[in-house]
Amino acid sequence: MSTSQRVVKNTLFLYLRTIISLLTNVFTTRILLDALGASDYGLYNVVGGSIAMLGFLSASMSSATQRFISHAEGSGDRHRVREIFNNAVIVHYGLAAITCLLLAIGALFFFNGVLNIPAGEELVAVIVYICFVVTTAFSITIVPYDAEINAHENMLFYSILGILDVICKLLIAVAVLYWDSERLIFYSVLMAVESFLLRAAAKWYSRRHYEECRNMELKKYISRKVIKELTTFAGWNMANIATGMISLFGMNIVVNHYFGTTMNAAMGIATQLSGVIMGVSMNMIKAITPVLTKAEGGDRRDKMLEVTYVGCKYSFLLFAFCCVPVMAFMPEILRLWLKDVPPMTAVLAYLALGGAMIDQLTVLLYQTIMAEGHIRGYNITRSVTNIVPIVITILMFQFGSFGVAWALFNWAVWKGVMGGIVNVYFAYRNAGLNVLAYIRRCLFPSTATMVMSVLIFVCMSMLVHSTGLYWILGLAGGVVLSIPVYWRIGISTIERTALLGMVDWRNRIRKGHSL
Repeated sequence: MSTSQRVVKNTLFLYLRTIISLLTNVFTTRILLDALGASDYGLYNVVGGSIAMLGFLSASMSSATQRFISHAEGSGDRHRVREIFNNAVIVHYGLAAITCLLLAIGALFFFNGVLNIPAGEELVAVIVYICFVVTTAFSITIVPYDAEINAHENMLFYSILGILDVICKLLIAVAVLYWDSERLIFYSVLMAVESFLLRAAAKWYSRRHYEECRNMELKKYISRKVIKELTTFAGWNMANIATGMISLFGMNIVVNHYFGTTMNAAMGIATQLSGVIMGVSMNMIKAITPVLTKAEGGDRRDKMLEVTYVGCKYSFLLFAFCCVPVMAFMPEILRLWLKDVPPMTAVLAYLALGGAMIDQLTVLLYQTIMAEGHIRGYNITRSVTNIVPIVITILMFQFGSFGVAWALFNWAVWKGVMGGIVNVYFAYRNAGLNVLAYIRRCLFPSTATMVMSVLIFVCMSMLVHSTGLYWILGLAGGVVLSIPVYWRIGISTIERTALLGMVDWRNRIRKGHSL
């Protein structure tokens, strides 16, 4: 099977996962909001956010591990793959212990003036925090196994695991709805157990299917050089990821401090909606990243850049195709989705989606820079663009009468616009990105397609509100009318031919013909 066919197959698996996750999450969030109430739901989000801020340790090591394993797979050096995996396991067990220690220290600050916890809910918040700590520690130790699954491009198992995850979360939400007392504690414990079981399944599968996971020899393969490579790469990447997480999840704490837990519920729903839609494009990026990194590992820079140009455009188009209709009918969708919509949810959702859309234009360039490997200057610069928005937001809330929406506005400007400029510059400097080719092949067709799609949905929204037409019909009509726009403007003639060839390939498979 060719690389393009493998990417299409893996992307389809991931899309199936996303569709099922989206449909399931619609009911899960609504049930949880009804079962817990806006205050408890907001409390869960803000406590989880305080821990997620320290998840940069795991996230940075995860990126480093996956990058090195994929790079080694591309070079075909099996000894190198074994060496990286065994040393990654050692590093992650040490990292889990360090994270638990940091979270224990962090609790002293979070529960002594930082978090705005409603009176009488202090013990509940502590138990929720402990559940998050246990889940985080176990998830860190499983990172090398997740990296193996991704490096081998096994998106079928990844998708199955994701579908099981959302189904379990829905069942947990239903169970909470019928639980009589301390629903938030019950929910937190069940979520910790669910996470443990799914992570254990990933570890079992990796050991069963991948030899380097099954026959680990830590003493034989331990190498200070490899550990230094992994930790140095992760260390520079950590600056970027840490400041990004602190800024994003720190916004939750800042909003909580100045506006309370009810506004945290609105912000949590807005960012969740953005995250779900972002999953549509991120699935494709997840399928492309191992291919991109393996190309660089095999000294095929031209192929890596070609994947970058195409991937940047399609990640944006896929996101815009889902995002524009949602933004056009945001109030109606929120009312259908949630029984009681918290105040400011729609405004925050517009800002979260707008910022995410801008980010999609350059998000894949991060993977290109990571694949090339010289990341110190890039991560230092991105750290600055990550931390500026939360500093500005704190100053605005402390010394001015600014509304909560400014938190996400500042994040969108600095993460999407300024961060995107940084991505383009370092992809050009480090990996040889042709900026004019990027503008011609990605930026122009992407923005032109989005503008035309927005005009279509503005007209459909005006038609719905002026004639009283049911809004779902307006949304469906806008989607149908926008498809030719994406096909003719967003996709080039060569790409249309290739995509039609993919359809023919799938037809031959269904008919039992050989490729």
